[in-house]
Amino acid sequence: MIEPTTGRLLRIFVDEADRWHGQPLYTAIVEALRKEDFVGATVLKGIEGYGSHKTLHSARVFDFSTNLPIVIEVIEEGAKIDAFLPTLQAMIGEGLLTLEDVRIVRITKGKA
Repeated sequence: MIEPTTGRLLRIFVDEADRWHGQPLYTAIVEALRKEDFVGATVLKGIEGYGSHKTLHSARVFDFSTNLPIVIEVIEEGAKIDAFLPTLQAMIGEGLLTLEDVRIVRITKGKA
């Protein structure tokens, strides 16, 4: 039986070139999420985009940009995400976060 629950979707928008203690920021964020026992996170690499500074980042063949947009998506209980926001604030020098309330449906293999 499928029983949806509620949670929160956190989207974290950063750039590929952003760093945290010498490693890619997106990698450091995923490691921090794992350390805090979040269920999961997905890192998506954009092919084109721009942010508050209006600088275009693109993966076109003739463009040698190595600073593409990165989005990290996390779905978890709202309170757990809220408690993690100060960690993100400390790690992200400049970026954007979005929060959305979501319905969660977990599909798992049942025992026969």
